[in-house]
Amino acid sequence: MKINQITLIPLTLRLKEAFRTNHGTTAERPLLLIEMKMSNGITGYGEVQAFADSSYAPQSQAIALAELQDGLPALIKRSWQTPTDLQRQLTRFTSFARAGVEMALWDAYGKLVHQPLAQLLGQPASAVPVSVALGIQAKDQRTIRLADEELQAGYQRLKIKTDNLAVAQRLIKKLKIAFPNQLISFDPNAAWPVSKQTIAVLKELAADGLSMIEEPFHNASLAEYASVQAQLPQLKISLDESINSLTNIQNAVRAQSAAAFTLKPSKLGGITPTMQAIQYITNTPYLPWIGGMLGSGLGRAVDLALSAQLPQPIFPADIADSDHYFELEPINESFTVTNGSLPVPTGSGIGVTLNWDAINQLQTGANITFN
Repeated sequence: MKINQITLIPLTLRLKEAFRTNHGTTAERPLLLIEMKMSNGITGYGEVQAFADSSYAPQSQAIALAELQDGLPALIKRSWQTPTDLQRQLTRFTSFARAGVEMALWDAYGKLVHQPLAQLLGQPASAVPVSVALGIQAKDQRTIRLADEELQAGYQRLKIKTDNLAVAQRLIKKLKIAFPNQLISFDPNAAWPVSKQTIAVLKELAADGLSMIEEPFHNASLAEYASVQAQLPQLKISLDESINSLTNIQNAVRAQSAAAFTLKPSKLGGITPTMQAIQYITNTPYLPWIGGMLGSGLGRAVDLALSAQLPQPIFPADIADSDHYFELEPINESFTVTNGSLPVPTGSGIGVTLNWDAINQLQTGANITFN
């Protein structure tokens, strides 16, 4: 195949309810759709999941767009047979930009060979267990009510965003009273200081039944994380914000800094780096799992295919159904939770089709085309 044309289409998805974390509040989700047309008539699609600013990850949408405008012309007329053929060319891009381009390549390749992404990666599982994340709420009772609604929908794990130690202490007790047998994790998004008080609270949370906590500390070293994890054998610390590459993961594993790793394909640079991370962590005592990025259905379909590659039992991934976050989705297919799981797409490539009527409504800027 040869790449004939690449078009960037800026979209903004509106959330049904603003999503608040320690990094800020998101009411609108900017995404950049990549359309890649091949010489044989096949078109692959990807999305750039960088956020509007750099509060969560270094690469914002503006930085990713600048990288793409600079680097995409070099891919035009480039011939390739599999996505791995272009890995060297993709090194000109970083994190989110690279992931979006690679996603489009995998989509086109799957359509060429008439295979779904999960099968191309090795494991065509039919469904994967999933969880849902709840943003920071003003009142504990609202968190309990929303949690009950999500559990009624069938999610296998509750993930609660929290940036306050005292609130976390209260919430875990209330959640475990309301849902005594439920798998629960917290995500402070690097909000807390490394201190004796914080460690004492973490020990209390573990005793009260918290199963996992993601990146609790602000600016903590791998050695500090290793020290705290060693004191918390019952509670898995999962690194997230500090994980931006396979090298980051390898360093953390060598330091024994955490019991788990939140793998986000767009932040790691794409499908191939995420598969490398899964294969690496699988050969360690630690837990790999797929985290969410408030992506559209296109990105979540990739997350489902990657979740299917994880060793059994699969820790529930942060992949919500189609009706959870956004008022309007850019894909035609619906993802519906059944018995705590979402189906892995079986269509060729990423396995979903685009809804161009919706995309026209979501588009917030002019197309940028490279021929």
